[in-house]
Amino acid sequence: MRRNMWILWVAAFGWLAGSVPAQERSEVELNRQMIQIQRQTIVGDNLGLTDSEAADFWPLYRKYRAEVAGVGDQLVNLLMEYSQSYTMLTDEQATRLLDSTLKCEQEYLKLKMKWVPKFRAILPPVKVTRFFQIENKIDIIVRSEAAEDIPLAK
Repeated sequence: MRRNMWILWVAAFGWLAGSVPAQERSEVELNRQMIQIQRQTIVGDNLGLTDSEAADFWPLYRKYRAEVAGVGDQLVNLLMEYSQSYTMLTDEQATRLLDSTLKCEQEYLKLKMKWVPKFRAILPPVKVTRFFQIENKIDIIVRSEAAEDIPLAK
């Protein structure tokens, strides 16, 4: 059950690592597609785009999400390593995993900041703010649910 939760958590952020075994990789890919569709539906239902805004927004949104998925590859590798060694982490592994995880979070924030002006170029400021609020809420929900199943280091 814990292994499946890891796969779902990884997929929820749209991240896929090359080191994931083939069977799990296809599971992650399927979950990633389903969650991306759900994410897109939630964004669409809550953003209140006009037809002309939607025509500009959705292609940009897909590029943004593709870049998010690219950044996430690093985090998936870290999570997979952690899931295999959390019961016997060395000090060196713990330090490297924490530092690398924080670096991934920093890269994700930089990515968001990079995309804000792009969204502002096509949407009113209130809708850009709302969009990032929606994205953040989805991320928080997924992380919160995952936190229940990701074990603490021992």
